[in-house]
Amino acid sequence: MNDIVVSILMIIILSCHLAAFIIGYKTQKMTLILSYLNAVFVIGMFVFWAINSLNKKQYHFEITEVFVICLEACILICALYSIIGFHNKTHVKVINSIGFAIHLLATAGMLYYISIFKFDSLF
Repeated sequence: MNDIVVSILMIIILSCHLAAFIIGYKTQKMTLILSYLNAVFVIGMFVFWAINSLNKKQYHFEITEVFVICLEACILICALYSIIGFHNKTHVKVINSIGFAIHLLATAGMLYYISIFKFDSLF
């Protein structure tokens, strides 16, 4: 996988974030749509992390990795809580919005980083 493929994937993910934001704003169901997007994004991250960590014989957790996993687990719990039917609660709205912003900024940062530095192979 080279940097062009990853750049295209980042652009697709950013356009999905933008589309979810616009659709949520137009339909007045911002929290619910952002919850679905957050849940899909977090589940994808967990699957990617699990696949990459299974390849190692002995795995050591770093503190930053544990922090990110706990943060993403919190975002997933709040997203599922919102999808179940409690999307009108204020703390759920705030955490879903923060999770959406974190995912959006991380994806934009990765796209910016990949556009500055050219890689021969990523994996």
